[in-house]
Amino acid sequence: MNLRDSLNRYYYDTTVADLRQLGRTGGGTLSYNSIMYLDVISYQHQQGGCTLTTLADTLHISRAAATIKVGDLVKLGLVEKTRSQADRRVVYLNVTDMVASALRAYDGPFERAVQLVEARFKKEEIDTFCEILDTFSQEYIKNA
Repeated sequence: MNLRDSLNRYYYDTTVADLRQLGRTGGGTLSYNSIMYLDVISYQHQQGGCTLTTLADTLHISRAAATIKVGDLVKLGLVEKTRSQADRRVVYLNVTDMVASALRAYDGPFERAVQLVEARFKKEEIDTFCEILDTFSQEYIKNA
């Protein structure tokens, strides 16, 4: 198997695993698009904060479209809004505790794989792998 085949297989396997996990946990009533929003909101929150503007900019959509989707997720009890203490005009988004717990469950296979890689490979090999992944990430973001 070559690099391209391995990457395609990885993407396929993770997508199918996510969809199967959704079906098992009852999240099957949510669209894959909604799950993607929840993932992005959770990640941006962990990286320092998620607002409607950062969400819209990341997804290259209008603020109005982001507002509508986030409003739907708030109504479903999946996302909560919190006003900034420093600037009351700023509203931060985060997933609810229930969603955070479900996302951690989805991350179980990922965490197990990380542990296996760390146990099986030398630090130098992992560093090289990280550089390779960073190359892919930078190219994806550059053309997004």
